[in-house]
Amino acid sequence: MELVLDGFRRIRVRTTFPVYLVTDNPELIAQHPSVSSYEGEEWRDLSGEPLTVYRFELTDLGAYGYISRRAEVVNKVPTVLSQTLFRLNALPFRRVVVEGQRIRLEGKERLARPKVKVAKVETYDWYGPSPDGDRYLAEVDGETERGFLRDLDLWADVVECSGRACDRVRASVKVDSSRKRSPVSIWGLVEWSYVSMTPLREIAYSTIGKTLTTNEAWVAFRRKVVIPDVVPRVEKRRTLEEVRAADKGGLVLFPKPGCYDGVAQVDFSSMYPSLIIKYNISAETVDACEDLKTEIGHSICLEERGIVPAALEWLVERRRELRGVDEERSQAIKWILVASFGYLGYRNSKFGKIEAYELVTYFARKTLRRAMEVAREEGLEVIHGIVDSLFVRGGDLDEFARRVEEETGMKLSVEKYDWVVMGSTAGGRPHPMRYYGRKEGGEVKTKGVERGNMPNLVRGFLREFALSLSKARDCSEAREVLRGECREILGAYERKAFTGEPLDYVLWIGGEPYVRGVRGFYNARSGYRGRDPYYYLGYLRRTWENLWP
Repeated sequence: MELVLDGFRRIRVRTTFPVYLVTDNPELIAQHPSVSSYEGEEWRDLSGEPLTVYRFELTDLGAYGYISRRAEVVNKVPTVLSQTLFRLNALPFRRVVVEGQRIRLEGKERLARPKVKVAKVETYDWYGPSPDGDRYLAEVDGETERGFLRDLDLWADVVECSGRACDRVRASVKVDSSRKRSPVSIWGLVEWSYVSMTPLREIAYSTIGKTLTTNEAWVAFRRKVVIPDVVPRVEKRRTLEEVRAADKGGLVLFPKPGCYDGVAQVDFSSMYPSLIIKYNISAETVDACEDLKTEIGHSICLEERGIVPAALEWLVERRRELRGVDEERSQAIKWILVASFGYLGYRNSKFGKIEAYELVTYFARKTLRRAMEVAREEGLEVIHGIVDSLFVRGGDLDEFARRVEEETGMKLSVEKYDWVVMGSTAGGRPHPMRYYGRKEGGEVKTKGVERGNMPNLVRGFLREFALSLSKARDCSEAREVLRGECREILGAYERKAFTGEPLDYVLWIGGEPYVRGVRGFYNARSGYRGRDPYYYLGYLRRTWENLWP
């Protein structure tokens, strides 16, 4: 195997590759010339039943396909390559010492960024990022470079690039932005590779689910729990009333639209993953015994730590450690934790089960309701609630937070606002997912106000709108700013609907740039062909009308 080190260095090490099979005739498979040895091992399946699994050591990984067609292969995740690297101590993005054919890990750089050169390069056209653009923007170790693509001369260990920029950079690993399916940055991918002990090349174009499943699979692998290729699961039979009682989402309140002074937003940190950990929710623990019964008809076994909570526990802790140290990598961990809940109910999840999914939302609703009860007991007014957070005001906030943490066993974070506006729909009805307000310190935070598919003109207006409102210290001043300075900003952008630059009229839909012309929308990649100013004017005015309830 050839290992890639930083600075374009490479080394070759001799190894064999493990493949795990369930077969009644291991001797027949052992006749293949690439099999150097095999050994029977005692494992168990997800239900706890013992199972004999044969580990074949291959001298040629190319024989894997031939052998997998002649017997049932298990433990495909983590991949054979990841398992081999794990045995060699050649884990991705760790510092290693190579002594002949031996590799050992050196030190424990848990939170520091791996000492490799990482870069991102994008090419631009008049409308924004474009694979065919002739200008580039590069971020290299925190530094930004701009210029014409013809002048680009860059090397790094890992590069995320797009379009023609990929042809002009040198890197041990190149990640094509157009093929990437994950929402994280290039440093986020490095973090995923690190925590899942999986080569970057294997996860560069995968979804969040692969990283999550690999982390869970490592737990099962260490416990010698067989990881099947396909997990056949059937929901238990239930009446319609039983399904209605159990199959619900998180608790969402509908706030009364308006502006509120002196509000605090209290969030449960990583609520769903924390509930999975606290209540030991995993496919193999749900309905396995009745250590913990619930009123929705499901029970949980607490005898052994579940695979899913064991995998999430250290991820929650790692994110907590990274917060404030490296927000980019902390955000990458957050995406895994967010996906952990959804994957419990995903039909192809190796460690999921619909009943486990339902239990998480059940405990989430129960937790938020108890927090609301405590708030009222402590004299706080509940303004709004969204699944894992409450907006409250008045009363003893510190005592409220202390009691909720003590009674629920969940960590809380508190964010204080000078004022908050709870939004409404175009028809004046409460909008639970739209609010904005000024945090202590002056920054205006918005939720559900600006969307990614809005024209640049409207997004620019909303940012200036928020900046202007940051001067207001309470709802009364916010109303004054709204009637004065914000109206002036609106007027300037209304004029800009007729006099703006071509980039102002671009909006992105499904990864493609569009402009609204007088004959309808057209793709901006074909060139700028004018705009319909009245469309943008109407868009601005509709947005303005929905900003204040």
